[in-house]
Amino acid sequence: VSTGSGNATFTGAVDGGNTLTVNGTGTTTFTAAVGGTTPLTSLTTDAGGTTAINGGGVTTTGAQSYGDNVTLGAATTLASTGAGNITITGTTNGGQTLAVNTTGATTFTGAVGGTTPLTSLTTDAGGTVSLGSVTTTGVQSYGENATLNGTYTTTNSAFSVAGTTTLGGATTVSTGSGNATFTGAVDGGNTLTVNGTGTTTFTAAVGGTTPLTS
Repeated sequence: VSTGSGNATFTGAVDGGNTLTVNGTGTTTFTAAVGGTTPLTSLTTDAGGTTAINGGGVTTTGAQSYGDNVTLGAATTLASTGAGNITITGTTNGGQTLAVNTTGATTFTGAVGGTTPLTSLTTDAGGTVSLGSVTTTGVQSYGENATLNGTYTTTNSAFSVAGTTTLGGATTVSTGSGNATFTGAVDGGNTLTVNGTGTTTFTAAVGGTTPLTS
């Protein structure tokens, strides 16, 4: 679907074991579930414009690639059943929960919750997650190996990484009264600052492979 500067709106459910590509600098809106009955092979939107995910979830067997900014209008789950990569190149905003489930690579290139904080952000075990700054009112829970590069802020809620943590840049975690838990090894030649009145727990070695700067 190519609309130029026009909008593309899918009001009902979108299903079918094939690829869907939406190209346009307008707003692409999914009002109902995508792939909820029959997962799509892949979903791709290009750069420019906005993708509004208002239907609660997107399920594909392969990759999901959002080249534009994403807004969440409902509690949302992005899932790939076939270990496809899930990538959001633009920003992600909306006062909703977001869960990303795939054993492939999950990548957030733009800020998450920078304009409107998410309620929470979770990723499941398996695969990897790479993300810059994230702001949530609730928990941030990363179930896999994570690459961090930015600021990660919750409102008195927990922050956790279940896998290893690689610092791709200067990293600050601020949790208010929430706990911060790093279960796997933490490495990377950058700074790590953890601010909070809760408990900060490092279960494995910190800087054992690549020493932190501070």
